[in-house]
Order: sequence, then structure tokens, then C-alpha cells
Amino acid sequence: MMKVYALLVISAYLVLFVEGAKDLVCQELQIHNYPCESHEVLTEDGYVVTLHRIPPRNLTYAKELKPFILMHGLIGSAADFILSGKQRSLGCMLHEKGYDVWLPNARGTTYSKRHMHFDSSSESFWNFTWHEIGYYDLPAAIDFISNKTGHQKLHYVAHSQGSTIFLVMLSERPEYNEKIISASLLAPVAFLANLESPPLRLMASESEKIETLLNHLGLHELFPSTALNQLGGHLFCGKGAPTQNLCILVTYLSVGFSDYEMDRSLFPKIFETTPAGISRKQFQHFGQLINSGKFQKFDYKSKEENYKRYGRKTPPEYNLRNIRVPLNLYYGNKDFLMAKQDVFRLATHLQNSKFTMTEIRGFNHIDLLYSKEAPRFIYKKILSDVQRIH
Repeated sequence: MMKVYALLVISAYLVLFVEGAKDLVCQELQIHNYPCESHEVLTEDGYVVTLHRIPPRNLTYAKELKPFILMHGLIGSAADFILSGKQRSLGCMLHEKGYDVWLPNARGTTYSKRHMHFDSSSESFWNFTWHEIGYYDLPAAIDFISNKTGHQKLHYVAHSQGSTIFLVMLSERPEYNEKIISASLLAPVAFLANLESPPLRLMASESEKIETLLNHLGLHELFPSTALNQLGGHLFCGKGAPTQNLCILVTYLSVGFSDYEMDRSLFPKIFETTPAGISRKQFQHFGQLINSGKFQKFDYKSKEENYKRYGRKTPPEYNLRNIRVPLNLYYGNKDFLMAKQDVFRLATHLQNSKFTMTEIRGFNHIDLLYSKEAPRFIYKKILSDVQRIH
């Protein structure tokens, strides 16, 4: 029996190792007979990031509709918005309505591990936080899409860190307000003083010790997508796995206990594409937000270095008054990562933006992506809102 099990494990590993090199985003879309494109975009600071695209079938009709950008969160990728399939994933729903759908992948994730000068195994490659993703990657994606489609304005939808980088971009580069017609932010992460997640709260409190350990180990990339991770996800969390309930418990401890049962059939797909990799500094930067309670730039823990970069001894807060885009903020009341109080605090800083706030009762952090009820509570509202704009 052990020999049979060992053979199954080895076979699964080999399959995942071979398939790991494939474009799982396009592979998933092709299952639904959707078209898929992959575009490489060069950022101002030399990173090559990949944008996936679900091009519209009716180009004439699509010219009348503004394109959509769907931006993933921390440890996610473009796959996040398509895994739930035709009826329940936002990317597929928008395509069915005739929209041109673009799915960027942030630097350092599975599909964006290239730089003009640095190898992805080097420390220099990983010397970024989510600030650089907002300052460089997102503007590069918007400019590329505008040039490709001829549309000078577009719609933006983001989950978690995808919201963070959007706020960074408009705070630091306010000229991009003119390129966004609407924005829907799902679990918008900016202020984290009231974060409830026990694992993340613990890691934030021990951040200096963790940083010392990671530095000693020479780890600059965290949570990479590997065949071994995928295998572990399938074996321990996949369909029929005896430890699947434990996986769900660990997930709920991190993101919140949902009132809605997770769609367990999605687990194999989720673990094939998630985690997709982040930099150590991204993780560290979020830890700083938890500890400081502020939405501010990266703290180099050196008055001299901070002064060199910012002209002051402490990192400045982002100027959210620069944001003028109409915003729709969605949050779940069972979200351990994005507390209601922190969403309200964000709202108080949006002094020059018209915004709406929608609380989704019973939703945790990832329900906004993967819940069977997400189309009913969120996606259909997003569609109706943008159709009114058009």
C-alpha cells in the first residue's frame, strides 16, 4: 500500500512539475472556450510584467465599452478572477457581457519574474514593496492598455493589495485619476490597526525577529509558486483529502470565519495558482502598517536612510486627498484582515472622492473572490453600476 501511495505522490509531483511551466491562466480560460492573450510590459524601473487578457469576441461592440482591469491581491495572480468559472468569476462574467478584460500580474509573481538587468534569484530583483507595484507596475499596465485599445479611460476592480497599489498610484501620481472612470475595491487594504487575524497579528508583533531570521537565511522571495507547494495543496487540501477540514480551519483563522461554506471543488485550482510569490519587503511593509496604524511608505528603520529617501526621519503617509476617482468600497463583516473600522478610517481620508461603502454580511477576506454568493452580492452590482455610466 505504501508503495502504491509513493507512486501516486511521485506521479502527481511529475505532472505538477511539467504543468507548472504552463500558463495556467490561459489554460483555465481555454477550458471555457474563452480566448486568452499574454502581453509583456516593461516598467520604468526595468521589470517585465505580464498582463493576461480575455479579448472581446465582438470588437465593434467592445469599442463602445471601456476596458476593465482586474487586479489581484497579495500572494495572488491573474488567476484569482477566473477560477470560479463562467457563472461565478468576475473575469468570465465581464467577458460574457462583451467587455475587454485585462488581468495584470504584479512583479515577483509567477508570470512576472523578469527584469532587464537582474536575475529573479538575486537580492536586487526582490528589492521592492507594494509601493513600487503601485508606482510603476500599475501605471505601466494602464498606459499599455490605453495604447493597445485606444481607450483613454478604463474601469478598475481590485482585491486586497490590488486596492493598496491603486491608492498608492493615485496618491503619488494623481495624473492617473484622469484615466480611471470607476473603481471597485474589494477588501480595500490601507489602514490595518484593527486587523484581527491571529497569525498575522502575531507575525507583525514579532516582525523584527522574523526579519532577522529571513535575512540570516538569505530569503528575499516569500511564498513562491512551486511544484512542491502545489503537490502539498493537492494532497492535504484537495478533494477527498482527509486533512481538508484542517486546511479550511487554517484558512479561516487567517482570513475570517465565513457564514458561507467554501466551494471545496475550487481547492485544487486555488492551490495550483496560489501562492504566486511576493517579496520579503512587501510582507514587511504590511507588517509596518499593522504596527503603526498608518498608511505610510516603507520604514527603513534608519533615520539616515529615511531622510535620504523622504527628506525626513520617518516615512510619510500617503496623501489620499489626491484621489478624485469615484470609488466603490466593498468589505465583509467577517473579514479578519480588513476590519470595518479600518475601511471607515480610509473613507475619512477620501476627502476629494465620491465613494460608496457596501458591507457584505457574513463574508470573509476571500469570499469576495471565491464565494458562490459573490456574484449576487458584488459582481452584479459592479456590472449594473458601470452600465449606468456607459
